[in-house]
Amino acid sequence: MINIGKPLPKDHAEVAKHVKARLFDEERKKRIFNPTTRTIGIDKDALDKQVQEKKILREQEQAKHQAYSKKLLQDCATSLQLDEQNKKKQKEIDLEILEFRKKYQAPETRREYDIYDPLQCRKNQPSRIGDDDPRITLSSVQRFEGEESITKEQKAEQIQQQRVWLEMQIREKNMTREENKNVERTWQETEHTTVQRALALASLENECRKKLIEANYRYNQALASEQKMNKSIMEAECNEDKMAEVYNAITGDFLTENPEHGFNSALGPGKISTALYKGLTPAMKQAIYDEQANQRAELKIRKEAFDKQEKDWAELLNILARCGTLNDREMQKKKRNLEDGIKDFNLVLANEQKNKQEYLNNVLYKTKASDEFFDQFNKTTR
Repeated sequence: MINIGKPLPKDHAEVAKHVKARLFDEERKKRIFNPTTRTIGIDKDALDKQVQEKKILREQEQAKHQAYSKKLLQDCATSLQLDEQNKKKQKEIDLEILEFRKKYQAPETRREYDIYDPLQCRKNQPSRIGDDDPRITLSSVQRFEGEESITKEQKAEQIQQQRVWLEMQIREKNMTREENKNVERTWQETEHTTVQRALALASLENECRKKLIEANYRYNQALASEQKMNKSIMEAECNEDKMAEVYNAITGDFLTENPEHGFNSALGPGKISTALYKGLTPAMKQAIYDEQANQRAELKIRKEAFDKQEKDWAELLNILARCGTLNDREMQKKKRNLEDGIKDFNLVLANEQKNKQEYLNNVLYKTKASDEFFDQFNKTTR
């Protein structure tokens, strides 16, 4: 009979583990056997899900931005409305203040208004109306003994005198105008004379310039003729020099290819003249060939000696390698013998320790301390 008891937490974890593995296997089968995923090589459903999530996030961001914009517009409208109300309220207060000032604080009601009244001069009477003003007394000193008021005859004489003065000013002004006209006429005549003299000087200068240009032209013609003649003479001399150079080159040692001149240098015996050198003589070539043959023979002897030395070194290295191998084998053999001795010694020590441990566990420490022995400690602060 099978006894099925209450499942333990360990059993639950095992079952969850198997269920998780089975679900993972099912998802893996869907990915493998799905032609779309297998052809594309990626998880299309996961990508579609990511695209949908990004779209939802974008829509949420747009909605949040629109909400913020709407709230901002509402706040702006509210602030504008409050601002208008405050302005309207302030305007009403200012109007009330102005009305109060007009009604109860008029400038005419002030105690010192007569000091800065703008119509004070119009309201006050003049200090003197005439000689018969009753306000004028002796103490005002406005009229002295012997002074008389201006009569009509005096006024007519003053007008006649002003007329005479005006006529005199007109005559003086006309005379000044005539003098200015005379000065202007004199200046124009002087300017006309100066212009005529300048024109005459300009024509004379042009004639001199023409004569100078003609003389310069004649001089240039003569100079050009002289230069042309000198050029023809120089060309003739140059052609003669070229013909002489060609003749000297044709009859010289360079084109005649005389090999003896190449070894006769002005620098001394045994030197070669590079300008006249035409190659080696057959005797010199044979000497070079003999020297090359001697060098090849010497090189062959050196190579044979080197090969022999390399062969000797190779044999010496082989001997040393064999000796090293034999020494290595001997060392390995000694090492194995030493390891075998150490292994036997360790076995002896292990057996001794085992016997000692059995003695301690079975004979010396046969009885063990119970839990009551350990519980009696750490009961007090002492």
